Amino acid sequence: MLGELPRERSTLLIRLMGGGRVLREAVEDFRRLPQDAPERAIGLGPLLRFRAAVAEVGPATPEEEEIVMTTQELVEQFIEQGRTQGMARATITLYEARFGPMPSTLRSAVEAMRDLAMLEKWHLLAGTGTREEVHDAITAVIAGRSS
Repeated sequence: MLGELPRERSTLLIRLMGGGRVLREAVEDFRRLPQDAPERAIGLGPLLRFRAAVAEVGPATPEEEEIVMTTQELVEQFIEQGRTQGMARATITLYEARFGPMPSTLRSAVEAMRDLAMLEKWHLLAGTGTREEVHDAITAVIAGRSS
């Protein structure tokens, strides 16, 4: 039984297939995972598809309504992550269209950036600034992180 599994990270993906208390606790544990956790990459798609299916027909039970509510934060995180990844790709593409291949240290910094406002600044700079201004702006953030 899924309810007998220990509430630990190694059982999380299996517990997400449960119901009731087991599923509620698994969703709580899932929400607490770091953004780069492998379990997040594996489980997010199926969890969001399940949520979308329940939301589309309307929750039939209080348990289904709770799943829709408790996974709303995950939906918002997924959307925000997509926006930041898209802006990072767009920034790299724009830079490379203007200046040629982006140095790997800058590319890594742009791909790792999770602050959408910063990515938007870099994107604007990649479109309007000089190569040196882009390098200086990104390098300043890299230097700030390592100090």
